[in-house]
Amino acid sequence: MKVTRFTHMLMALTVTLSAWAQGPNGSGTYYQNANALKGEALKTALSKIISTGAKDLGYDALWNAYKTTDLRPDGTIWDIYSNVTKYDPVNDHKGNYKQEGDVFNREHTTPQSWFKKASPMKSDLFHVFPTDGYVNNRRSNFPLGETKGENYQSKNGFSKLGKSTTPGFNGTVFEPADEYKGDLARVYFYMATRYEDRVSSWGGDTYGKSSYPGLAQWALNMFIRWAGNDPVSQKEVDRNNAVYKLQMNRNPYVDYPGLEQYVWGTLADKAFDYANYTAPGENKKPDNPDEPNNPDQPNKPDEPNTPGTSDNNSAVPTGKVVFKKVMSVNDLQPGGYYLIVNEKATAALGATNKGYRTSVTVPMSRFEMTAEVNGKDQPRTLTLGGKQGSYTLYDGIEKTYLAYNGTKNTLNNEKDAQNGSAQWDIDVVNDTIVRITNKQNTDRVIYYNAHQPRFACYKSSSAQQIVQLFVANVTTNIVNLPQAETLNVNVYAIDGRLIRANVEKEKALLGLPKGIYVVGKKKYVVR
Repeated sequence: MKVTRFTHMLMALTVTLSAWAQGPNGSGTYYQNANALKGEALKTALSKIISTGAKDLGYDALWNAYKTTDLRPDGTIWDIYSNVTKYDPVNDHKGNYKQEGDVFNREHTTPQSWFKKASPMKSDLFHVFPTDGYVNNRRSNFPLGETKGENYQSKNGFSKLGKSTTPGFNGTVFEPADEYKGDLARVYFYMATRYEDRVSSWGGDTYGKSSYPGLAQWALNMFIRWAGNDPVSQKEVDRNNAVYKLQMNRNPYVDYPGLEQYVWGTLADKAFDYANYTAPGENKKPDNPDEPNNPDQPNKPDEPNTPGTSDNNSAVPTGKVVFKKVMSVNDLQPGGYYLIVNEKATAALGATNKGYRTSVTVPMSRFEMTAEVNGKDQPRTLTLGGKQGSYTLYDGIEKTYLAYNGTKNTLNNEKDAQNGSAQWDIDVVNDTIVRITNKQNTDRVIYYNAHQPRFACYKSSSAQQIVQLFVANVTTNIVNLPQAETLNVNVYAIDGRLIRANVEKEKALLGLPKGIYVVGKKKYVVR
């Protein structure tokens, strides 16, 4: 009897420990069959994983797929070849093109002529992107590479075509914009991995003549460099997850930033750990002088010039401000200005009125809107502070924090950010549901009351209406805003691009490629 009991306990413990071993981005145990493998063996295991169960959606299905995989927050198509297009996903792929901006089409980043239009490559969503038709046509079937663009440049010089300047290759190449070079490198890593048993027969000069490495050395060197210079973005993570829902496979090089080093690079002799992955460079400490050698930036990210805000002494933006819809928890950035809204009623949270927050009509849009804020009878922006599980929402007009003190359904004010009543857990269920739950009273959630138009704090089981969040497209000028204690920070590139959000301060720069970064209004150099 004792043996049986012990056996059951051991089995339960084993199940529990297995459940804890999870991959990134909700991938669970998807990659477990590649665990502890290295180099070529790792690549082959990954090939089997991402090929097993993968669906061929069919070429015509891609138009509909793009509605979920490649939409900007404003609902237009995300174009990686042009930065001047605003294509409607339903109608703007129809018709012919005469110039950039006419229509978008389906771009095989690995030209389909290389694999003779065979399936499933022809319809593989991971490498078939929506792009401007005219720019795509100019790219033709030339390989990706680096060039001065003497043959052609898209508007603003965003994409270029010309003689290769990439070491090891002298032909004509198409160069994408810097912000998508890492994206495309990881797509080529995916293609060389998933189709490793086919690439040796493909045309072109990019892929290799064997399953490993699977890429020509000049291209492999270039793509590894591109991937390092342009780290995985939230756009890539979101697209990876969206493609998985449709095609039922994933891109491991997005799930595991720097994985290419384990397959082909400097870490090819190190075992891959799918549940406790260490990205290249994470064990290295960056150099951190407060001021790098003369970055010479006219508009410094730590001293932004932000149209739409009031003067530098103001605690809130005023006048007309552009807001974008919060689509995931990754859009929650401490220091940002947020509106709590109810889309159905086109209403936003306003001033305090007898223990509640008033309802103010706003010009609602699905993904983006422009509203006048923080004036009389106008919506109130709330400055996000704290960290996940204990966020604060600061009203710069009333100089208090949104709180719930346990009095009926009221939505109260609190001056002390450390008080649990003024701290909130914010969960973005999807782009239509945001749950703002009080930390101290976990059965209380901010809802909208449509019958007595107002925002208040109701029981989680209440039949009141859900809320959404919109974030202002401006940067806070508040330097010493009191808030709940947080050790988490955001990391920005020197040009102002968000690289990492809400990460532990001591790990902020670990694993990043060489460059200059801004953390907490100070510049740091990673060498």
